[in-house]
Amino acid sequence: MTLSAIVLTRNEERNIEDCLESLSWADELLVVDSGSTDLTVPLAEKCGARVVTHPFTDFATQRNFAMSLAKGNWILFIDADERVTPELAGEIKETTGQGSTCVYAIPRRNYFFGKRLRFGDSRKDAPIRLFPRHDVTWAQPVHEMIVTNLSIRRLKNPLLHYSTRNLTHYRRKIRDYVPLEIETLKTKGTRPSLLKAVFLPPAKFLQLYLLKLGVLDGIAGFQYAILSSYYIHRKHWLHWKAK
Repeated sequence: MTLSAIVLTRNEERNIEDCLESLSWADELLVVDSGSTDLTVPLAEKCGARVVTHPFTDFATQRNFAMSLAKGNWILFIDADERVTPELAGEIKETTGQGSTCVYAIPRRNYFFGKRLRFGDSRKDAPIRLFPRHDVTWAQPVHEMIVTNLSIRRLKNPLLHYSTRNLTHYRRKIRDYVPLEIETLKTKGTRPSLLKAVFLPPAKFLQLYLLKLGVLDGIAGFQYAILSSYYIHRKHWLHWKAK
């Protein structure tokens, strides 16, 4: 069974080499870039990846387009800020070589502002990233999800996920993601609500920091809980303002 490792990029010169190096064992390296203005594209090509430029509409559309270009029987999606360890690579090769007809969730070891998060949202973070090519599509503009009739299994070895470097990086994520979040709310028919912008953020903080034990992650857990609650506020505030 052949495997195509796919990475979606835009201005990822800081990450792309390490990411692709961790995928060098794959049968195909495919990078779908949405108009980088830095060195992402030449660096990816230097690493042996096939690079295709495609305008970005939303994450689900971009993933579906990338899958249409892949040559492998199996697809592995990896974000530019993620790394596949040798142990995970070996598990993936073993799994795909068995002719399985399942989709696979991969646990993530998350790093926020350079610190490892063990609690909060990280405890059960395991996105579906590995699957047979022809049995999956993607839906939803942001925090996209797969649509499939196949059963889901979970791999044992984690991805390393270097999520957010600093506050500037987090602000850029908010700028890029919140408009897609609002589009998702509109698509679902969710009514704008000022009350959600006021009351959901503190509830989110309490959930992450106390109920999900983010307090045990120290300062990183506090930072993650605070900024996640701000993200919730920003999403619902701008949705309300746009009504």
